[in-house]
Amino acid sequence: MKKKRILIVMVAMCLLTIFVAGCSSKSSRQDSTVSIKKVGSVKENKKLHALLPKRIKDAGEIKNGIDDAYPPMDFKDGNGNLTGFDIDVDKALAARLGVKIKNTPTDWDGIIPSLQSKKFDMILSAMGITKERAKSVSFSKPYFNGGVTIILNKKTSNIKNVKDLNSLKGKIVGVQAGAQAIVDRVSKIPGVKEVKKYDSATLALQDLANKRIYAYVDDFEVANYYMQKVPGTYSKKVLNIKEPYGIAFRKNDKKLQNSVQKAMDSLKKDGTLSKISKKWFKYDVYK
Repeated sequence: MKKKRILIVMVAMCLLTIFVAGCSSKSSRQDSTVSIKKVGSVKENKKLHALLPKRIKDAGEIKNGIDDAYPPMDFKDGNGNLTGFDIDVDKALAARLGVKIKNTPTDWDGIIPSLQSKKFDMILSAMGITKERAKSVSFSKPYFNGGVTIILNKKTSNIKNVKDLNSLKGKIVGVQAGAQAIVDRVSKIPGVKEVKKYDSATLALQDLANKRIYAYVDDFEVANYYMQKVPGTYSKKVLNIKEPYGIAFRKNDKKLQNSVQKAMDSLKKDGTLSKISKKWFKYDVYK
């Protein structure tokens, strides 16, 4: 009888310990504050945290799909660490929502199927909002307005303005795989010999520098980044095409989309997104 009483007391103490620990961890969750280099501190908003789906709050993180070879938006620095405009945006977003964001590098042409198969929860990675993509995913409001640029090899190009695009007749023009809006645009230029698709801008621009392709068409942020890195190698002409970027979600994940949207709205309102823009582009894309 004595042994039985001791066992009951021990079990009761164990249960009490688990209960207290559980309550303690729940009540002692500290507000999240993240300091972003050259941007400053971003603090958690508890009301926004409360809007997150239970699965996200329980996990303490949002899984995000990215293309990690798309500077200056998403790329790896010399030490192999993820960096870029979108990476700073998702750090700020995570801090505001009081969770972590786990970035998962994925080939661009397979990134939407990976979202649909629940490999991650969203795509914040310079994804242009298009009617075709909107058939498969649900987009946030635009968080960035991109533009399309034709990047040229300075030594071989005779294109001086957009009207000269007809000189692409018989030429090979590079685009990024999965950027269907750009593929469609380039395909409509009369006489283009081939539209060559690349898994990354880096590979395309290496081929352009080595004259394996005549031109590369991509977002102007990418063009500006590479031209600054290797001055004298490339020239660019901005095409009259605007492409707003949005954050993509599964269509049935409205609760996550709503909480992320409200957090992004708050980051825009308090100037955090403007600071990130100035850090990466030297000007405020939100004005």
